[in-house]
Amino acid sequence: MTDRHSSHTEATDTIDEQASLWFTRRHGQRMSSADLRQFEHWLNASPEHARAYESIASIWREFDAMPKPTMETSSVRKTLFPPLWRLLGHSLAAIFIATILLLPYSKLPALLFNNMTLVATDNPKEVTLPDGSQVFLNNKTRLRVAYETTERHIYLDEGAAYFKVKSNPYRPFIIQADERRITVVGTQFEVRHFQHQVAVSVSQGVVNFQTGEQQKPQYLLAGDSAVSPEANSAITRSRVDPQEVASWRFGELIFTDKPLAEILNQLKPYSPFEVELSPPSLAHRKISGRIDLHQPESFFQALPQLLPVQVVYKDKNNLLIINNKNNK
Repeated sequence: MTDRHSSHTEATDTIDEQASLWFTRRHGQRMSSADLRQFEHWLNASPEHARAYESIASIWREFDAMPKPTMETSSVRKTLFPPLWRLLGHSLAAIFIATILLLPYSKLPALLFNNMTLVATDNPKEVTLPDGSQVFLNNKTRLRVAYETTERHIYLDEGAAYFKVKSNPYRPFIIQADERRITVVGTQFEVRHFQHQVAVSVSQGVVNFQTGEQQKPQYLLAGDSAVSPEANSAITRSRVDPQEVASWRFGELIFTDKPLAEILNQLKPYSPFEVELSPPSLAHRKISGRIDLHQPESFFQALPQLLPVQVVYKDKNNLLIINNKNNK
C-alpha cells in the first residue's frame, strides 16, 4: 500500500514538473512549430496532464486579476485584508514563475528549463540539471543541455565533465561528443572531449559507448576507461581506479600507468604551455603520479625524474620534452 501511494505521489510530482516546464517554455521562449506539436501531444496524452497545466495557468491568471489594495478608508482596508491573505500563497507562486520568465540565466530556472548552455572557464563548476542529475564541469568546458520528454540529451562541445545521473529507465541520459554517443540510465562517469579525441571513464554503474552509427556499442563497467581518437575509430580500453576518475574535482590529477599524451591532455586546461614531444613516440610512455592542479608547472619540473627526458622551455608559452639519449 505504501509503495503504491509512493509511486502515485512520484507520478503526480513528475506531471506537475512537466506542466511547469511547458508553461515556462510557452511564456518565456519562442517555440517552434515542432515544439508546439510536442506540447499539444503531451497535453492531450492524459486528462492529468491537462488538469496539471490548467492548475499552473490558473495561478498566473489569479495573480494577474488580483485586486490592488487601496488606502482610502479603514473600512475598505478591513474588507480587503482577509482576501489578500488568502491570495498570498497564489501570489508567491506567480512571482516564482515571473522570476523564471524574467531571469532566464539565473540559478532558479536552471532547474526547470530544458535548454541551457553551461560554460566553465577558469574554475570548475557544479550544476544541478532539470531532472536532479548533477554535472561537474572542468576548466575550459562547454556543454549544452537539451532535455526532451522521452530522452535527456547533453552535447559536450569541448572539455571534460563528470556526471552523476539520476536513474530513469524510461528516459535515457545521452551524451553526444561529435559522432560519439554515450548512453546511460543512472551512473557516475567522466567524459573528456579534446580536439578529435573522446574518452570515457566510469566510476560507478554501466555506460554504453558508441563511436559511430556503424560501430558496435561497447559496455563499460566501473573501473573501465575507453578512448576514441577519431569519429568512427576503434575504441581502446584500459582499466582505471574508480577513485581516480575526474580527480580534478578535488584539485588534483591522479594517474597510474597512464600514457604521457593522456596526462598532458588532462593537464592542458590548467597549464599555459603548448607542449611538443620529440620524438612523438614519447606520447606512449607510461608514468604514474599525482599533480597539484594549483601548481601545474611542478609536473614539468618533476618529469625528468619519472622519465628519461629533458624539459626545455622555448618561451613562456611553449616547451619541448625531448628524449634523453644518455639515459635511454
